[in-house]
Formats: sequence, structure tokens, C-alpha cells
Amino acid sequence: MVDDVRELGLPPDVVKLLVDVWGITRLHPPQAEAVPIALSGQNLLLAIPTASGKSLVAYLAILQRLLVDQPGSRAFYLVPLKALAAEKVEELREAGDALGLSIGMAIGDRSGESVSLDEADIIVATSEKFDSLMRNRNDFLNQVSIVVADEIHLIHDRSRGPTMEVNLARVKHERPEAQILALSATVGNAEEMADWLDAKSVQSDWRPVTLRYGTVCDGLVQPRLQVGPDQENLDLPPPFELPDEGDDLRSALLSTIEDSGQILIFRGTRRYAEGSATKLGAWMCKRMQSWLKSPEDAPNGLDVEARLAALSEVARGIEGSEESTMMGERLADALRGGVAFHHAGLTASQRRIIETAFKERILFAICATPTLAAGVNLPARRVIVRDLTRWEDGLSRPLPRMEVHQMLGRAGRPRYDNVGDAWLIARHLEHADDIAELYFEQDPEAVESKLAAEPAMRVHVLAAIATGGQRDRDALGRFFQQTFLGHGVENDWLQSRIDEIIAWLATHQFIERTGEDVAVLERLAETQPTELDEEWDDDMPMWAQSAQSIEGVEISDYVEPKPRPKRPAVIGFQKAVDLANPPPEEVTPDPPAMTYAATAFGERVSRLYLDPLSGLILREGLRQARKILCRVIEDRSISPWALLHLVTCTPDFPPLWPTGKQMQMMTQKVDAMSDQILLDGHELNTLGYMPEAESLAKSAWTLSQWIEENSLREIENELGVAPGDLRVRVDHADWLMNATRQICANDDEIDSSLRNADVDLLEMLDVMRKRVSNGCREDLLSLISIRGVGRVRARILANHGYRTPLEICGITKKSAQKLADERGWSPQLVQNIMQAADRAIQTRSRRPTDS
Repeated sequence: MVDDVRELGLPPDVVKLLVDVWGITRLHPPQAEAVPIALSGQNLLLAIPTASGKSLVAYLAILQRLLVDQPGSRAFYLVPLKALAAEKVEELREAGDALGLSIGMAIGDRSGESVSLDEADIIVATSEKFDSLMRNRNDFLNQVSIVVADEIHLIHDRSRGPTMEVNLARVKHERPEAQILALSATVGNAEEMADWLDAKSVQSDWRPVTLRYGTVCDGLVQPRLQVGPDQENLDLPPPFELPDEGDDLRSALLSTIEDSGQILIFRGTRRYAEGSATKLGAWMCKRMQSWLKSPEDAPNGLDVEARLAALSEVARGIEGSEESTMMGERLADALRGGVAFHHAGLTASQRRIIETAFKERILFAICATPTLAAGVNLPARRVIVRDLTRWEDGLSRPLPRMEVHQMLGRAGRPRYDNVGDAWLIARHLEHADDIAELYFEQDPEAVESKLAAEPAMRVHVLAAIATGGQRDRDALGRFFQQTFLGHGVENDWLQSRIDEIIAWLATHQFIERTGEDVAVLERLAETQPTELDEEWDDDMPMWAQSAQSIEGVEISDYVEPKPRPKRPAVIGFQKAVDLANPPPEEVTPDPPAMTYAATAFGERVSRLYLDPLSGLILREGLRQARKILCRVIEDRSISPWALLHLVTCTPDFPPLWPTGKQMQMMTQKVDAMSDQILLDGHELNTLGYMPEAESLAKSAWTLSQWIEENSLREIENELGVAPGDLRVRVDHADWLMNATRQICANDDEIDSSLRNADVDLLEMLDVMRKRVSNGCREDLLSLISIRGVGRVRARILANHGYRTPLEICGITKKSAQKLADERGWSPQLVQNIMQAADRAIQTRSRRPTDS
């Protein structure tokens, strides 16, 4: 294998980038095996460990495709999470600047989340945004010559997997000449996935930094397995004892600091992650204070005074946000000891501060939930997985090997470490042997498709008809055969599943059957296999004729038993509602030439990226709202709560579950607000959805407090909703409120007598979306339009008597000084707000002319 980058036949400018800018002259062994395949234009599945260079292989394939094979074409680099997209964009821009290629990003609909899409040669996108772009731009795939799918094992994920799978199926189906590169560190069935993608498979355990897997029990570290660049000559070190600090995590942390390293500690829940970080941070803070008094006891190379100052600066960054929270205060306290916790309950800015401090080697440790392993590239000298079980379906279950390998693979930092340690905490020595066998000696689980789940099938069958060009039954079936699900299950089962979804979509007016098409019939006739006449020796052999003459012996035709069909895994128990409802009527399949057309409603729901069931719920809720406004329904009223409750009723809204202590409070809220909901539990059940009423109450109550300007601290204290969780729900509510408004404005099936309600209803929805987006009461909406003014500053301005940008522009020097005296304000801030208000007025005055 050729490992010298100067001998790969790459363009000279690419070689110069590799050698002079990135400092790469030779490829790692798995890279040397994979790069020739990637440069040849063949599809490739690359399954090699973290930090072994998967991204470089993908980058070289992209550059070869765009600069040599198909100049003028476009590349997509698909990532599972927004946080990873920014990282890839930064790396690719370095290459783009050197080679004259532009880099775009598509990760969401907010400002700054979709950049330079039309002009970009390479676009980094999340799977969901890539799917959305394909739905809303008919010719979007025309220029695409290569697609890279990072973290391909996430096809196994119930929420994100189906979209990634359908994306690749659509590329295979519509752009078969486009090259596909699938990357992962943990795939248990790489050959099966490569076969699905018609790809070459390159698999390796090689790592640039030696990784030692081990178990820890009462301070005893037992190395179990070693993987590294010189595998044959690696000797497994003997067991050894950690410094005795009375706790395995404290001992491991101190040992890591003494080795001038950093550590990631994975805990099973947020509460455990916060608890460990808080205790370790307080302990380390005391320890560093003692080192200040006795410098001779401090680890070699650690400037304790400088480190404490740097940690204090990081903590102040957390405390300096506009709205303080209890979680932020706990985090700041832990940071002063060099330890952070990291989970989805933190805000995006808090997570960025933590990740930056860790990358800059200011922090000693991060205690995280397993989501960190999939979300951010944060390698560490040492990784510990403390909790190896998770409560699921009423049982405590072992973590999947795939997930544990993802976490442990973060150990060992290229350029910093010669060795990385990946440790599991054991309860006792026998348990240590058991977990070592399970997680170190067995391969990760096979990746399985999650597309068969009803929500995913609803979404993607509708999308295939509405925006994917699959408008007849035969074409639809052949498209889904291109998916990983179709690759692995019996075709009869797959087609019956599609028939069920088609029937549901047609029943609820998302699609219409438009009859059998002659052109489709002709196409089918051309593709029908021709049966060949074959000669068979059907004469019964002599021995059988003799046997047949014996009394009691009978010759019958042999019927080959049917193999047991492969079906998607079903996890957990049936819901009570499934047991109570009778099984659905058997669906009569449509003929292969049957054609379909999306209704205006169906196409709109698909382009809005909604689960069709969410679209159905929103449509029916809006029809109820019209009846309430027209006094057809007199025992209910429309309020902000009613509209918030409606969007939380959809399966697209991530629910908030009440704790045991909150359940009584939520039950009381359900009763109190029963006349201010658009769809009750019975009506939702009739539509095929049955959420918990108490969960809906908590979700709507949380959003209600947000738009009533309750502080983040108040929401956290009263409802137990962390700032990061609130942000996720606000973003979803904003999206769903916009979808609700669009469905309302384009519902042509309503009774004309109810149409008069639309003016009021649309105005309510417009106001509610602005309030949800900004978290404020209606009287602040004018001030919120000023750049740099959020809900906190807007309320301060309102309290000083200013309600509009025009009034802000008229602030006197004396009044400006009063504002500047507010906590966190300054004369410069007041001046900036006045200038921004003036720009807002000018922009608004120009709009009619521009239009």
C-alpha cells in the first residue's frame, strides 16, 4: 500500500495543502488501504477507530471528485449533530481557501444556520436539513457527485436513523452515479451495510495512539486489552493501584492530573453527572488550595496559581449570562475546581464554554452523559464509564456495546498522548471479569434499521410521494427496497407495511389515488421477467416405485418449508391502548400501476417537515378553534394556553414528563384548563394519538411561563426544566407555531361559515409565534425587533417608559444615564441600543419601496 501522500496521484495543490498546511506526509495504514478506493470513485464503508483518520479519507475523496473527476459538481458532508457541523466547516474551509472551493453549511432554519448554499461547492449539513432541502428543491441532487455520511452507525438510532437511511437510499435511487462514503468507528455488521451501499468495506482496529482497555475496582486497575499502532509488539501491562483517595473517581482524577492528562467521566443520568462534577470540583478546589500552601506536593508541571485563575475566569463566563440559573451556579462552583458537567440541560453557550476550556486544557475533567460521545470531538487522556446499565421498558438493561465503544474511543489524544486509557468501573472483581468479557471481547451490535416504525414510515412515504417523485405503487415499492430496511427484510412484509401507510395517508387526505396509469403499465410489462420453459426429469425412480407397492407407504410432493422472515426488532411492551383497540382491518393492496398525488395539505405538511400525524392534529385543532371563535362550540375558549397546548399535543413536540412530586400539580392544572384546550384526550385518541394529559400540561405550562417572562431560574425552580431543555422546547414550539399558521392560512376544506374566523385566528398565531420565539409578553414585541435587545433588556426599557424604537431614539442624556445605571448596563450599551433602534426604523421605512 502507498502511504506517501506525494505518490497518490493527487493534484499538486492538494499535496501542498497536505504537506505544508496540515503537516501530513504519510497516511496511517487504514487510510492507505481506503484512499485508493475513495479516489477511484467507488462507494466506500470505512469502519476504523476514532482518531484514525476517517475524515481525511473523506476530504481527499471530495477534493478528487470536485477538482479532477467532475469539476463543477457539488459535495455533501452529512453529520448527525449541529455541533459537529461547525467543526467540519472549519476544517474544510482551510482546504477550500487553499484550493478555491467555497464551503456552505445547512443545519437549521435560524439565522446563520444555512450559509452560502447556492454558491457552495461543499456543503456540511445535518441529515434532517439535507432531507428538507431535497423536499423543497426539486433539482437539488442534480449537481451532487459525492455524499459523505459520518457516523453511519446512527442508522440504529430511533429518532435520527430513518432520515439518514432514507437520504442515502434517495441518493442511490436518484443519483446512482454519485459516490457514497459511509464513516463510523463502531459498526458490528460492516459487510452487510457495505453490501447495501454497493460499497467496498475497509475495517481496522488500528489506532495512532495506543488504547488500553481496563477495569477499575476499589483502586485496582486491571488492563484487559491493548490496541495500537504496533499491535504485535504490545505487551499488556500488569495490574496496578491508583492513589488511594477513598473513591475510584477521585483516585482516577488525581492520577490523571499527575500524568498531566485530562479525563472524561461518563455517568448514566444528568443527576449523576452533576453530582459527580460537584463533588469532584469541590474536592479538587480544596486540594489545589493545599498545593498553594505546599507547592512541593503539587504535581510536576502544574502551575496551581495560574490554573486557579484560569478556572475562575471560565466560571465567571458561566455566571455572566443575562439570566442566571441554579444549574449555572452549580456549574460555576464545579468549574472552580477544574471539573465540569455536560449534558443537554445546559444552554448552547454554556456547553461551548466548557468544550473550549477542555480543548484548551484548562479543565481537568468533564462528567458527562453518553450524549457527549456522539456530539463533540473531545478526546482525553483517560475515559471512564461509571454506569453500565440504563433503565428502559421497566427494566435495568446493560448499555449497548456500540454505545460504550463510542465513549471509550475518546481516550488517547493525538499529538498529546502516547497511550490512552479506557476504563470501566466495576462493583467487585467478578463483575470486572463479566464487563470485560461483554465490552472488550465482543464486537459492537449489528446496526439495524429503525425505518419500520410507524412515525418514520408515515413521514417518508408521504415525502416520497409529495416531493420525491415516487408517484406510483411500483415506483414507491422499488424506492423503499433501496433502503437498509428493504435490504434486510422480506419484500412481501415491506410492501404490506407500505400499503398500510398509503391507506392511512389516503384516509386522512394527505394523498389521493389517481388511478392506474397506462405508461406505468407499459413500464411494468417491459420489466416483467420472462418465464423460461425448462425440461424436468419427472419420472419416478425405480426404488420409489418399489417402495410405493409396500402397504402403508405413500409418496407425496415435497413442500419446501418457508424460511422465517427477517423482521425489524420490536423492543418493549405493547401499550395498553394497543391492547384495548381492535386490530386494524386488513388493507387491500393497490395494483402496481396505481398512481398517487399529494393533496395541497399533504405537500405542505411534507415541506414543513412535519410528521403527518402532527399535521392532522394541527388541522383538526384549528378547525375546532374556528368553531369556538364562531360560537359553534360554546364551552371552550381560545387563549394563549389553547394554542400552546395544541402544538405540544403533536408527536413532533418533545414532551416534558412530570416528576412524581409534580403529578398532583399537573393533574390540577389539567382540570383547571380543561375549557382552554382545542383537542381533549378523547379527540386526540380518535386521531390515533394518546399522549399523557399531565405531560401536555407540563409542556404547555412551561411555554406559558416562558412567554409570560418568568425567568429561567423561576422556570427551573418551579417546573424543574433546565435552560437547555427549555431552549429545545421553545425552538420546537416556534417551528410548530409557524406550521400551524401555514396550515391555517391554506385550509381550503373548511365550511364557508367558519371562514370569517381566520382573520382573528391568523393574527393570534402571528402574535403567539413572536412571543414564543422571544419569550415575552405582547407589549414588548416592538422593542424586541431592535437588534441586541432581548426580553430582559426590553422589559427594562419598558419599565423606563419606552415602548417603541421611535421612543428609544428620543432618549435624552439624563434618561440615558438612568438606563446606564441599571445592573449590567453602561453608557455604551445605551448608545448601541439607540443606534440599533434608528437602523430598525430606517429598515422598516424602506420595506414598502423595496417591495
